[in-house]
This record gives sequence, C-alpha cells and structure tokens, in this order.
Amino acid sequence: MKEAEGALGLINSYPILRKRVEVEAAKKLVIETYSKGDDVVRQFILFITHEHLAKAANMRAMENFDFFKKVLGEKVEVMDVRKHVYRSIFNYTNSLEGTVELLFLLGEIGDTGAAKLISRHLAFYMSGEQQGLQMLRNAAVEALENCESFYALDVLIAYAKYADKNERFIFALRDWEDKLKGSNLSAQDKDAYLSEINDLMMVRREKDVHYG
Repeated sequence: MKEAEGALGLINSYPILRKRVEVEAAKKLVIETYSKGDDVVRQFILFITHEHLAKAANMRAMENFDFFKKVLGEKVEVMDVRKHVYRSIFNYTNSLEGTVELLFLLGEIGDTGAAKLISRHLAFYMSGEQQGLQMLRNAAVEALENCESFYALDVLIAYAKYADKNERFIFALRDWEDKLKGSNLSAQDKDAYLSEINDLMMVRREKDVHYG
C-alpha cells in the first residue's frame, strides 16, 4: 500500500518535481498494485484517489494567503500558510488537467470499484454548469467508456436515459456495443444491453431529426 500511496503522491508532484516518464511509471505501478492486491489494498488506492479527486470541489475558491489564513486560524505561522499556498499552486491534482488524468487512471483500472468511484465524482460534476465541471464531466464519461466493468455501462445507460444533455453519454455507448459483442456475458444479457443501447440511440436520432 505504501508503494501505491507513494506513486499517487509522485503523480501529484508533476510537473514541478517530476517528469512525465516518472508519472507514467507511477501510474503503471498503481495499476499493477491494484490488480495484484486484495480488497484492502484496492480500497486504499480508491480512497487515496478519491481524496485527490475531491479537491475539485474547491477549485472555484482562489486559495491565496488570505484564504488559508482564515481557514487555518489567526495563530497559524506565516510559513505554514505559505506552504499551503504553494501546495495549492503546484499540486497536480489541484488542476483540471491533473484531475482528468486521475479519472483516466481509474478508467484504466476499469473494475467495478473504479467505475463506482468515477460515478460518484460524475454525480458532483453534473451538479453545475461551469466550464470546469463540464470538462471533468466529459472526462469522467470517457473514463467510464474505457472501463471493463459492466457497472460502468449501467451508469452510462442511466445518464443517457435521464440527463437533459445526454449526447456525450450516447456517444460513449457506441464503444460499449463492440465490447458487449466480444464479452462473455450470456446471450440473453448481451441482447438486453444491446437492445437498450439501440433504443437510446434511436430516441437520440429522432430528437436530432425533430429539433434539427
């Protein structure tokens, strides 16, 4: 677990303290540790990843000296406040692009646990219309598209059915059609999924024709 935690911390140090080749090696280590680990190891990796992803909730706040002074209290030392400011500036996962990379890492892991974590953060990204949230929303959908877990497909279908702006979800289902055809699901389950996807695409095409 320490190796995986260290690897995620290394990713967070990019691009100031780490190079891209080191980030790729760290991501590979996280995926390998996850795949070989037991439930405790996997849950720990998901927990640490969730903590990094959750920073997106504060991205609208400008975390400057005055911000941290108020958060940490009047008795805090000046150098401690500055350390928090530096971390806010330079930690990779405090950026949209860093958050996107972690979402794609979960997509590479691809199992049900990873898909569930993506869906949790997708629910948050769907809660607003800011450009940053829209960017993260699209990245989360692509990460679900890359997953191998059928739970990811269930999430995409649910959003494709009920989201007002469902174009990106419908698009993601196209790749799942090919995955389903090559999967080891029973013929009955496979047909049920394919039928539901086809129905959603049909509704989408009818909307495009109707509304232009």
